[in-house]
Amino acid sequence: MTKIRILPPDVSNKIAAGEVVERPASAVKELIENAVDARSTSVGVEVRAGGKRLLRVSDNGTGMTREDALIALERHATSKVRCIEDLQRIQTFGFRGEALPSIASVSQFELLTRTAEALEGTRVTVESGVVRSVQGSGCSPGTHITVNNLFYNVPARQKFLKSGTTEFNHITNQVMWAALAHPKVQFSLSHNGRSSIDVRSCESHLERIRLLYGKEFAENLIEFDADLAKLHFHCFIGKPELTKSNRNYQLFFLNRRPIRSKILGAALTEAMRSMVPKDRYAVAFLFLTMDTEEVDVNVHPAKIEVRFRNEQGMYGGVVRVIHSGIHRHKYIPRIESNGRDTTAEEKKEISSDVGGITDSSQVIVAGAEEKRDFSTSDDIAALAQGVRTGVSARPTETVPTIPRFDSVASENSESSDDGSKTQHQPISSAVQPPHRAILEGVTLDLFDFEKVELKTNLFNTYIVAESQDRVFIIDQHVAAERVLYERFIEQLKSDGIPVQGLLLPVTMEVNSHQLNTFNAHEGLFRTLGFDVEHFGGNTILVRSIPAPLPVRLVSDTVIDLLDKIATIGQPAVELLEIQDRALITLACKSAVKAGDPLTMEEMVNLIKELSQAKLPFNCPHSRPITIEMSKNELERRFHRR
Repeated sequence: MTKIRILPPDVSNKIAAGEVVERPASAVKELIENAVDARSTSVGVEVRAGGKRLLRVSDNGTGMTREDALIALERHATSKVRCIEDLQRIQTFGFRGEALPSIASVSQFELLTRTAEALEGTRVTVESGVVRSVQGSGCSPGTHITVNNLFYNVPARQKFLKSGTTEFNHITNQVMWAALAHPKVQFSLSHNGRSSIDVRSCESHLERIRLLYGKEFAENLIEFDADLAKLHFHCFIGKPELTKSNRNYQLFFLNRRPIRSKILGAALTEAMRSMVPKDRYAVAFLFLTMDTEEVDVNVHPAKIEVRFRNEQGMYGGVVRVIHSGIHRHKYIPRIESNGRDTTAEEKKEISSDVGGITDSSQVIVAGAEEKRDFSTSDDIAALAQGVRTGVSARPTETVPTIPRFDSVASENSESSDDGSKTQHQPISSAVQPPHRAILEGVTLDLFDFEKVELKTNLFNTYIVAESQDRVFIIDQHVAAERVLYERFIEQLKSDGIPVQGLLLPVTMEVNSHQLNTFNAHEGLFRTLGFDVEHFGGNTILVRSIPAPLPVRLVSDTVIDLLDKIATIGQPAVELLEIQDRALITLACKSAVKAGDPLTMEEMVNLIKELSQAKLPFNCPHSRPITIEMSKNELERRFHRR
């Protein structure tokens, strides 16, 4: 007796259904895609008990004849693929011919459809994949599909469904993603008789975002387009004030298809790495249009994952486009209150998940779990290094030399990691003039004006500048930190970081862990401009240091470097991450501190060099460098408006 046998059709159909229909939301996704393919301008979804009891999807598309309706319920039936080459040119969604028979095999299923030319429609009822009746029926043009008791005949699958609320949240996500991908289609969703989503046809993605997420949310997005070879980007990125505690608001769409991609997610993370505070995530809606020959959408049963032909090119392109977009739109936080003071609690609410996606497990985002987890590919890690150190959002400019920031620091004051000092210096005796142009007739790219007037310095920490009807407040420490960080990167690419020898070497005691770290990364210290050697026991000796670093901070800087690089534990990007962390620490230690008095010339040169930085909006730790306030906002605060 043979041990190998052919599975009965009902069993094979149920197995196939498991690949396509994971939960009620999976069925909704497939049925919506079929509706869009049928050129529908209106799609309605009705749900009961989270879709476990009832799913109904109705559209006003082209509909089907009686013959087509019956064939559509057969596996592998499709109107979109004739040969294998068609898969590379496919522009539609439901092209595999698996959705309807898969859903019908695990439910009590009804298909009601009519073409616009027909006088009568067709009603087909199916139970457990078996057609029970086919009859004529009156109905509006389009297709109306009802799914009752999903998984009623597959108890093992049914018992793993979540609560009605959770399943409905997944369905809500699918409808929202479809509505974002197709703004010209009207979408509605109701649950247990109550309307949940009802968005009209829109002319733009921004208008659809406004309808789904609210007016205030949409107004806190920057929008930009870009064209690369065989690829068009249409991007919406949240302003500095709009960040989230999770990745639920990072949505990717390729050729109007919601997708998830590690490459896109890693590129977004890298592009926004210096813009978003720790433990916060950027809001991003990325709509990509790409030549179908450059991407394979046929790698996942549910068609939510794709494979790009040139993954490295895609990664680098996304990073460059986002960098360029945020640079053009002046990514500077603004003080705004919409005519009244905003409380701390209201600010927290503004940045919360307004109308957002409620379950991260179904979010269409890349799977990067850490902000530097570029990919499992070593090539992507190498590419990240090239993007970080060699790709500018605009042509590289000659960076003028500015006075040494540490020249104004007190040799007796100690600084902390955030740039503050425990002992502040007296206010400079030099009185700041009320008006002082940064540079006559020179455009500063950071600020969108030809002339800025430097007003004063507050608390020897914040530089205040005025331009037309706006006031800019610049944190001198984080500004200098950004300038030095980018300078160090450029120096490493050319002749190396300048070195200064010490008249008397600095000795310091380290613990065994720190000594092990030093022994493993001694070459990195030389790259950064340190001449450090093991002097015996737990003692190390420093003979020379990077030129910008104050001598008084040598011990603290070396210890901090040893402690921070020891925490890096991702082999694929270890060397890249260690070097970057070291440069950030060196820039922080070398920069002018909060409380250091600056002369007018030093402030002028600092702002000028900051304006020419590649990413002048945030320091390497992601803290904002500049905040902006309009004259109108100031007048509202004083009730002049």
